[in-house]
Amino acid sequence: MDDHCRTAEVYRSFFSVARQLKRLAHQSAAEVGLTVHQLDILRLIRTVPGLTQKEVTERLRVPKSRVSLHIDALVEKEFAVRETSPQDRRETLLRPTPSGETLCEHYDREDLSRKALSRALRQFSPDEIELLMMMHERLLNDL
Repeated sequence: MDDHCRTAEVYRSFFSVARQLKRLAHQSAAEVGLTVHQLDILRLIRTVPGLTQKEVTERLRVPKSRVSLHIDALVEKEFAVRETSPQDRRETLLRPTPSGETLCEHYDREDLSRKALSRALRQFSPDEIELLMMMHERLLNDL
């Protein structure tokens, strides 16, 4: 098989796996009443409370306007709060609410994409998984 065909085959494989995981993630997010992007933001500010909206935008690499809309929805649903920074009153810090924390914990336990991936990875040894992760990292670094 020539390089062009091999590349196309690997591309289709990656895309198929990513599409299936994305479909399951969207389904899980919808089950808790949020979008995948809203959950990404909520999980990020749960991990690193006190981030600014700008920092969230930079870390998730999502357009600023989209992040703002998602944060508005999280605040409206009372899963997150905006707080004025004591160091710079022009900045707003983001934190999850107790209900946002609970929702993240529930999602982390029930996320269909993670459950499916975990099941699928059971067929591989720890060494094979480590090799897969190293290969992915090398590919990402070159892309």
